[in-house]
Amino acid sequence: MAKKLLYPTILNPNNLFIRPISKNIQVKHIHTETSVKEIQIPVKWGHVAAKLWGGENEKPILALHGWQDNAGTWDTLAPKLCIKRPILAIDFPGHGLSSWIPEGMQYYTWDLARFILYLKEYFKWDKASLLSHSMGSIAGMRFASVFPDEVDFFIAVDSLIYDDYDLNQIVENYPKILRKIEKTQSLKGEPPSYAMEEMIKIWHLGTRKSVSMESVPHLIKRGAKASKINPNKYYFSRDPRLKHTLFCVEDKKFVEALVKRLKCPTLYLKAIDSPYASDEHSVEMREVLAQNNSDFECHFLPGTHHVHLNNSEIVLPIILKFLEKYNFVK
Repeated sequence: MAKKLLYPTILNPNNLFIRPISKNIQVKHIHTETSVKEIQIPVKWGHVAAKLWGGENEKPILALHGWQDNAGTWDTLAPKLCIKRPILAIDFPGHGLSSWIPEGMQYYTWDLARFILYLKEYFKWDKASLLSHSMGSIAGMRFASVFPDEVDFFIAVDSLIYDDYDLNQIVENYPKILRKIEKTQSLKGEPPSYAMEEMIKIWHLGTRKSVSMESVPHLIKRGAKASKINPNKYYFSRDPRLKHTLFCVEDKKFVEALVKRLKCPTLYLKAIDSPYASDEHSVEMREVLAQNNSDFECHFLPGTHHVHLNNSEIVLPIILKFLEKYNFVK
């Protein structure tokens, strides 16, 4: 694997200059029609993997994927969008090709917002530019709300906040989830493996058919490994602890306070065939955001929760128009 510096761009109204960040970042060049590089960003427990579409000499848009997905969720959109602006799509910790957190620990959703802060400071970006989906959108909303002056724009696909919940049901589920979390801490060895055709079907059905059969291979490239035990079979390689992440209840007034702080230009793309973000609380918070942010716009698109992956040709022109409106692309 070739070593090369990744140069983040630091924009200044008077001049533009490039600052090398680290000689430790590993870059693998992939020969495709669009310039794509594999990146490894060092963290205390290992590394976070990412794909960089486009040039290294301009601040990229940070692309954030959903729960148990990976950077491959942007494989159909990023090659078209990076013509206007580079795209840096990460694998969140425990996902894709990124390192798992240390043994005995458990994933916590607010750590994702903190991780965005880590990336912003690591690359010395003046402001973060966010493109996000599902869990990544919730993390992006939290970051953009807590640090309203450190985000220049926020694009969210099919989620902004967690869907409404039955508090009694949440409490009732806690014992079962905590036991599953404890069980996954002691899992050893290779997980069950499957033929590739079966794995594609399992992933498709596991998303309630949100990821089309044709789109699954984009995620499998980073989300599966060849079995060392069973030839010609593969297993899901993400951290099994992710499956049983404990839902942390947040007071609705707290969520509303967050939403009201979101001030940057915001584009929200809601898939009409998705069951998510359609409950009364989610709709109400979307309306609160619209009332408090004059630079908020929402579009309803035909498609599933993974509309950006399955139907990128529908999503692309809306994103480009939004970026051009605020002069975020050339």
